[in-house]
Amino acid sequence: MSPDPGGNIQLPKGAKIYLPDEAARKRWVEARLLGVFTAWGYREIVPPSFEYFDVLSLGTDVELQEKMYKLVDRESGRLLALRADVTPQIARIVATRLRDEPRPIRLAYLTNVFRYDEPQVGRYREFYQAGVELVGLEKPEADAEMIAMTVEGLRALGLERFQLDVGHAEFLRGLLDEIKGDRARARELQAALSRKDASALARLVGELAPAAHVGEALLALPALVGRDDALARAGRLVRNARSERALENLSEVYRLVRIYGLADSVILDLGEVRGFDYYSGVHFEAYVTGLGASIAGGGRYDQMLGRFGYECPATGFAFDVGRALLAMETQGVTVPLAGPEFFIIDFTAEKTAALSLSRRLRDLGASVARDIITRGLEESIGYARALRARRVLVVGRPDIAPGHLRAIELGDGAARELPIAAVLEAPARYFDV
Repeated sequence: MSPDPGGNIQLPKGAKIYLPDEAARKRWVEARLLGVFTAWGYREIVPPSFEYFDVLSLGTDVELQEKMYKLVDRESGRLLALRADVTPQIARIVATRLRDEPRPIRLAYLTNVFRYDEPQVGRYREFYQAGVELVGLEKPEADAEMIAMTVEGLRALGLERFQLDVGHAEFLRGLLDEIKGDRARARELQAALSRKDASALARLVGELAPAAHVGEALLALPALVGRDDALARAGRLVRNARSERALENLSEVYRLVRIYGLADSVILDLGEVRGFDYYSGVHFEAYVTGLGASIAGGGRYDQMLGRFGYECPATGFAFDVGRALLAMETQGVTVPLAGPEFFIIDFTAEKTAALSLSRRLRDLGASVARDIITRGLEESIGYARALRARRVLVVGRPDIAPGHLRAIELGDGAARELPIAAVLEAPARYFDV
């Protein structure tokens, strides 16, 4: 493919290039989130980008399977797929490779995900996630840990004005158990709840004609939003054991969230049905003011590992890195974009000083760039500023004493002449390296 007149090469729909500044911001976000994960005792795992399609399919529903990028393995002829969800991969790895590890198992990841889907807010067909999985712990403390870590991650990114919407999949399942309707009607109810469509919900409840208390609870679902008040209202509406257990579990999780001091960041939403077929218990989405999509989400998926032959409770969550970057931009969060600590300009023919200084400073962990192109000093300094270099070391100018260099701080323009030999012998005497 040849470049167009504008010098651009066409990318496939849904692909994105992270240019240097964007890549630096992305790495900063990932590093901050991984720092939160490791602070909570999670160890990083790196799953493969592709696996056999039939294996990945065990942990995914038909809708997600249709969005997978698929290809044929030339060697075996088997169908491969790029991962469309990290959690089934980790569930398989735990079930097959880590099942003898002491539980609970805490795993973290930073990785890309591929979905053949229409690009959305801050998300492309290849997008990046930073997340964790907590395997082997069914207690409410595990769900509260996921919520607390999400809040801590949002704060680590410098974000404010955010909210976590927390629901429980079993609450609605208990109500649906009391309806003697077919699966298609249950789907219609879920769709109406997902849209918060009160009129469609009222029509469906009228057509299904459930017991009066069940109909009342279903119609109340879109408004069962709040904190302790929402739990109390929901408790007065339900009469089945499954929904009651869900409320007890959610109430305990919320109590733990209060102990963490995070209750103000959490809203309980009993009518939230996103991920209804995926999650088995508490689930949540994180929203930031100014961004029209969730920035993070997760929940309990106790049934997942059983699909790979290992019954074990699990929960987890993930940040969408692209959306995190958008949210930071919306809220004016800046990321420090540092250039090299040293930029060396050597006007001598042999370049001995430049090479020696570069190696000595890099050995001490400093970042050093050199100006290879022959040009004027001011032009070279202008280039150094464009790189965001911290300081310039100039060698070989007629106005600099033989055997010396001129160090120029680009921040304030302060300059000083230093003996090259002394700098090579003890750089820390002159610079903070």
